[in-house]
Amino acid sequence: MRFSLALIGVAMVVVAAAIVFTFKIVWDDYVYNQRLISVEVTAPDGWNVVPYLSEHGETVVAEAFAPRDAPATTTQRLLRHYADISEDVTAGAVWTFMREDERIVLSLVFGPHQPPKRDNIFSQMKLATAAPPKPNLDVEVATVAGAPLILKPRTSSVPGNPFPEPVSYRRFTMRLGDEEVDEVLDIKVLTNSTDAAVAAAIIGVDLERANQLLPAPDPNVSVSLGIVSDAPLATSVPEPTIAYRAAEMLENGHDYGAPWTEALQRVKSGEIMDWTTLNAEYPDQIHDAPFELLTVLDNGTEENTARYFASAMIDSGRDWNDHEYYILTKVADIATAQSDLAQYLSGDYEVAPEVLALIAGLPETRAIEPTSTADVNARPSVSSGFGQSSRCRIENGVRRCSVGGN
Repeated sequence: MRFSLALIGVAMVVVAAAIVFTFKIVWDDYVYNQRLISVEVTAPDGWNVVPYLSEHGETVVAEAFAPRDAPATTTQRLLRHYADISEDVTAGAVWTFMREDERIVLSLVFGPHQPPKRDNIFSQMKLATAAPPKPNLDVEVATVAGAPLILKPRTSSVPGNPFPEPVSYRRFTMRLGDEEVDEVLDIKVLTNSTDAAVAAAIIGVDLERANQLLPAPDPNVSVSLGIVSDAPLATSVPEPTIAYRAAEMLENGHDYGAPWTEALQRVKSGEIMDWTTLNAEYPDQIHDAPFELLTVLDNGTEENTARYFASAMIDSGRDWNDHEYYILTKVADIATAQSDLAQYLSGDYEVAPEVLALIAGLPETRAIEPTSTADVNARPSVSSGFGQSSRCRIENGVRRCSVGGN
């Protein structure tokens, strides 16, 4: 009898354990499926998708993970964001898409519900005394499954610096849901790849299932909508920004002298973004600007190259004839266009080929209207024997030349 009771007790314990074990499996499965880590991800053709590791983010930003007690730049905050998610399955989900040297780090995180603020006298007073808002530099590059894909500025804020630092990597954001209604789902992307690859990686995430995990799913999300953009998304990796290239020039340690080191600093900070602005800021010194600076601005266009070499050829000491010297001085003038020198392309003048080649680098028409000021570099007149050696004189620091009897 005692043996039977003991056997029944053991059986009851086994059954209870089985019930608890089964319940735990079911519960764990339910909890797992409520987490973003359960969302399925499919890599685009030619790509692999793997769990995120810190070295993936470091490869994209070209910077090591700094100690957490160090001041956090935007770049370091991004690295910490992805590291925190990879270490805590309850915080969200993060994956890395890989293809050769290209990386796309993509995270899913629930964002908080932020109900609209009440409009009262205190909020109005705070708004009236607040500083003007910073300009919004975000760019919408496409919609993916009905949600806008936003490209953020390629800069990193640095504690204590008045201007952000330019960076080579790019970052995108996308949001499902409405924060004023309930929780939202934030998608963040860090990459050194193309717009098209980023959009393809996002569409490879089961966005509809992720959307259903929200308390109030976004009704506009549908994978059937695909990727929509005003123009085809770029399939080549974009060049570094002008500001980033200026930063690289400053970091190489070369001394460009005054005022060009200062000018590079202003290019790096975004104050100067093209040659026209540089010319306006340094009108009396523009002809002495280092060629490296001109190639950074406007991506080193043919116009910049032509105007730079025209100035360099004037100062080279070579004996130019009157027409050659006139062409060089006009090419160096930012207001000159090809149309101003068209007569020299006829071949009727004795002009060195390297001088004529500079004309082709100019814009076809004027970008700047001529002023009423007399042209001190007026085209030399031609009679018999044009193209002879210059007969010139210096007046008020300006070289004036004549040919023949004119």
